[in-house]
Amino acid sequence: MCSLDICHSPFLLIFNRWLNPLFKIGHKRRLEEDDMYSVLPEDRSQHLGEELQGYWDQEVLRAEKDARKPSLTKAIIKCYWKSYVVLGIFTLIEESTRVVQPIILGKIIGYFENYDPSDSAALYEAHGYAGVLSACTLVLAILHHLYFYHVQCAGMRLRVAMCHMIYRKVTIFLHFLWAGPLQAIVVTALLWMEIGISCLAGIAVLIILLPLQSCIGKLFSSLRSKTAAFTDTRIRTMNEVITGIRIIKMYAWEKSFADLITNLRRKEISKILRSSYLRGMNLASFFVASKIIVFVTFTTYVLLGNVITASRVFVAVSLYGAVRLTVTLFFPSAVEKASEAFVSIRRIKNFLLLDEITQFHSQLPSDGKMIVNVQDFTAFWDKASDTPTLQGLSFTVRPCELLAVVGPVGAGKSSLLSAVLGELPLSEGQVSVHGRIAYVSQQPWVFSGTVRSNILFGKKYEKERYEKVIKACALKKDLQLLEDGDLTMIGDRGTTLSGGQKARVNLARAVYQDADIYLLDDPLSAVDAEVSRHLFELCICQALHEKIRILVTHQLQYLKAASQILILKDGKMVQKGTYTEFLKSGIDFGSLLKKENEETEPSPVPGTPTLRNRTFSESSVWSQQSSRPSLKEATSEGQDTENIQVTLTEETRSEGKVGFKAYKNYFTAGAHWFIIIFLILVNLAAQVAYVLQDWWLSYWANQQRALNVTVNGQGNVTEKLDLNWYLGIYSGLTASTVLFGVARSLLVFFVLVSSSQTLHNQMFESILRAPVLFFDRNPIEAWFLFLTTSRWFAVRLDAICAVFVIVVAFGSLILAKTLDAGQVGLALSYALMLMGMFQWCVRQSAEVENMMISVERVMEYTDLEKEAPWEYQKRPLPSWPHEGVIIFDNVNFSYSLDGPLVLKHLTALIKSREKIGIVGRTGAGKSSLIAALFRLSEPEGKIWIDKILTTEIGLHDLRKKMSIIPQEPVLFTGTMRKNLDPFNEHSDEELWNALEEVQLKEAIEDLPGKMDTELAESGSNFSVGQRQLVCLARAILRKNRILIIDEATANVDPRTDELIQKKIREKFAHCTVLTIAHRLNTIIDSDKIMVLDSGRLKEYDEPYVLLQNRDSLFYKMVQQLGKAEAAALTETAKQVYFKRNYPDITHNGQVVMNASSGQPSALTIFETAL
Repeated sequence: MCSLDICHSPFLLIFNRWLNPLFKIGHKRRLEEDDMYSVLPEDRSQHLGEELQGYWDQEVLRAEKDARKPSLTKAIIKCYWKSYVVLGIFTLIEESTRVVQPIILGKIIGYFENYDPSDSAALYEAHGYAGVLSACTLVLAILHHLYFYHVQCAGMRLRVAMCHMIYRKVTIFLHFLWAGPLQAIVVTALLWMEIGISCLAGIAVLIILLPLQSCIGKLFSSLRSKTAAFTDTRIRTMNEVITGIRIIKMYAWEKSFADLITNLRRKEISKILRSSYLRGMNLASFFVASKIIVFVTFTTYVLLGNVITASRVFVAVSLYGAVRLTVTLFFPSAVEKASEAFVSIRRIKNFLLLDEITQFHSQLPSDGKMIVNVQDFTAFWDKASDTPTLQGLSFTVRPCELLAVVGPVGAGKSSLLSAVLGELPLSEGQVSVHGRIAYVSQQPWVFSGTVRSNILFGKKYEKERYEKVIKACALKKDLQLLEDGDLTMIGDRGTTLSGGQKARVNLARAVYQDADIYLLDDPLSAVDAEVSRHLFELCICQALHEKIRILVTHQLQYLKAASQILILKDGKMVQKGTYTEFLKSGIDFGSLLKKENEETEPSPVPGTPTLRNRTFSESSVWSQQSSRPSLKEATSEGQDTENIQVTLTEETRSEGKVGFKAYKNYFTAGAHWFIIIFLILVNLAAQVAYVLQDWWLSYWANQQRALNVTVNGQGNVTEKLDLNWYLGIYSGLTASTVLFGVARSLLVFFVLVSSSQTLHNQMFESILRAPVLFFDRNPIEAWFLFLTTSRWFAVRLDAICAVFVIVVAFGSLILAKTLDAGQVGLALSYALMLMGMFQWCVRQSAEVENMMISVERVMEYTDLEKEAPWEYQKRPLPSWPHEGVIIFDNVNFSYSLDGPLVLKHLTALIKSREKIGIVGRTGAGKSSLIAALFRLSEPEGKIWIDKILTTEIGLHDLRKKMSIIPQEPVLFTGTMRKNLDPFNEHSDEELWNALEEVQLKEAIEDLPGKMDTELAESGSNFSVGQRQLVCLARAILRKNRILIIDEATANVDPRTDELIQKKIREKFAHCTVLTIAHRLNTIIDSDKIMVLDSGRLKEYDEPYVLLQNRDSLFYKMVQQLGKAEAAALTETAKQVYFKRNYPDITHNGQVVMNASSGQPSALTIFETAL
């Protein structure tokens, strides 16, 4: 970045000469980011934001004292009024000069009307007027752009401060709200002096136009408010679709979401079209207003018996021209933009007035002791709710202590961490936090950048410390496998990493921050048993040993290492104590954690969890010292896919002009060629009629002057012209100007809005049909330089035009003998008009080309590579698959044509109704196997399902026939009904039955609208475990013969896990089930275990058979869990093996933990408790 040192020389500031070096570089080569100037200190967002925030805080306090609503507008005015007053003086001088110009023009034309070659005094006077006219043009050229440059900079600062698009709404045209009416008054006085009472007719038309434009402004404001609401909804829904596209494709829900977006866009476009027509009428009024005013004025003038002269015509035309820009363009633009701005300001104000979380400080105490102390804590996410989210919690955690928080789904574990973070508003009790906090979210968050930048998170790179963190977080091997190591680029949502890798990067970021307090929201759930043990022992217990640690977990085997254990249920603290205290108590906590009406069963199932009526941003780590900023909202497309190694290329940059094809495609998208040609002809006709009207007045004045003859040297006699002929032609030209001007504006906006609608639909359909790889590779402006460069360009063009005016003015005097007054008047008035118009046209053409780049991008998106068709002519029978037999025949799989293979020569047979457990280290190829089955990318080799080759049928026919419970559940904005059944294929009874099966019926019934209650964005008012249960309900409703479970129980407690496994065994007993799992106890009773490593199938047999081989990978995985757990799993596998293969043999061996000690296993106690 170059440092920007703007010289305070007026000459350099006026002409923006400090930009010259940048243009020279850009002329020689393509500009790069490093060539840009760094931001000026006074323009930095922190400075601007804090300044405006101060005025807003003052306004809020003052409003509270005065018992009124605070006004954001007042705060903005108080913050920026000084700079706008100075700019108001610029406007006053500029508009005064604009009014003086026509008077000078009249004096010059008067010299030609009364031309006398012998009158040298008149000639010198004319030269003087020409000099003044030239000076006026130069003043206008400088002041106009100086004003716009500074007012746009002020707008940019306001935009930065507001973090919203108020820029270009009220700031630019603000001063014209008073300058327009004032200028109209002055012009009226000058016109009265020039043409008498006739000017009142023109002014009357002007006065009629103003309220009309004011009404249009109000209507426009109303429509903008409605449009903004539709746009917000559409963009939010689009964001959810893009974020959840993998799930949408697996469920074959593209059509449902396409219809949803299309309906939203249709409503939005209907409002946009209306507001565009209003804008068109506004622009048409600008185009024709001055012509109507001049027509009415001179028609009245000649009908009152006056004679037209060139000086009167062009003085009046120029005066009306001066007032036209201000009154008919800038003034209505000011009204329109002000109305838009007030809509934006009102929305921002409403946002700023939302309840804020009471911030509490977490500064280090004077004695330097760190502590987290929570006493009698009660809090609500939703104040309107009767049931608190957390109630009566008390605990204290000091350095070197680990607090383990356990409990069923929806118990309030994540909310407890939110309370410590300061994100959950305190209702009762006390929270005291001393120390810097680092937070690791349940759903890992990564940003676009390198792996290293994600871990450093702005901290200085210290090699030794960095290496320790990498080792502690088990990332060393993963980074060695990545092509560029820790400099590998992570795509948007971390698409180049597997789910487990993202979780470890997330954890590494927190560890590197070297905070005092670590809040860990189940970071072990996304990784396999081996990595989980590594993270717990080497990271949480060793690297963070001296820190305060609060760990939410469902991994009960690690509770022994906790200093304290806190069991939550329904937001209440069921039990708190040490591991030893729990062992000694011998209490069966299972009875405490069951629902009140739940009978004791050998295999307890969880009670209905309480929905969390809140929206909690699940973010990554952040450290804090004093105050608590809001958590950055983030969602991640969690997938345990392998190292996809997608090459994330730099954003495409093209050089050269936008091609004709882009313009052709854009306009023909909205209209037929016939309409486009008709539009061009209407444009030409409107412009010709516009110019001809002025020419006709000039011709009329010249003809009238020719009839002023001298009779016998006794004086002038004015002969009458045929008024009907001249007035008739003039009326026809004026009517044509109005007709073609209005038609052109309305037709242009109709074509543009139609093009927008068509291209949007094509783009969205193309995106929905794009392969998943497109979303993995593609993530979801520099104002100051844009403003300054456009003004640099404009002031130079206007300076050229000012020189042109000087040449015309003095050239006319030199050639006075050969010119008549009408010609000089027409030439000078158009030269003056050209001054502003020329640079505006050139800048607009550049702006149009700039906008067309966006159109080119949209065109690219309409022509994306597509997946295979959703449906082929060859379609399977509705009952397919009947058996659920799956055959993988030498399958290779890659996420892209140029990417590495993530499945290699995989061959396997899965028989009908078999339950297959798929295990392997993070990144082994487990989720890639599922991706190949769903054809998220086209596999090599053959995959058969019930004797049908999957590549020979349409994607929807394939995907609709398989159900999946994904690793990271996705819910969408909309009703619960729509989330369960987007195509309305099931009755209410079936939906309620499915919810009852997954223990969610009671929770949904408690919602205000039951199944028709609108969910929060991404279903964030449900816990992750509850969202997982909704996905299970979806699978139950689909009733498919093949079910895939991708780490579905990673984020739930053991009891919910047991519930899901129980329902799967009951509801899917006649189905083929493929289960990817890190919790080996969930797949130990499977018919077969598939062990993957580095994309290859290493082992495939019954669990008990694999466990008999001590060299097998599966045996080693089981042993990683500890002796007790390994023995229990082996015994379970043994029982299942004998029951399946030797049902007639009575097998009495039961799994008994620590039977010899006569004491129940601690693990058994905790499993029962949860």
